[in-house]
Amino acid sequence: MEEFRERIEDYKTSTSELDKVLVEYDIDAGLEQEFDTLCKALIQLEIKYQSLLNSRRFLKDATT
Repeated sequence: MEEFRERIEDYKTSTSELDKVLVEYDIDAGLEQEFDTLCKALIQLEIKYQSLLNSRRFLKDATT
């Protein structure tokens, strides 16, 4: 039974070690930054799309 307890203690992660890993591999911050980048790119794409639609309407109205 003592051997079993020792093995359990060996596999436990200390809170300081866990904190180091969480800081080093901050997945949430990385995902947030990636999401922000994609969001900005999507907004720029939407602006270009609206600009193209407005140009098309302007050119269509100019020919009639």
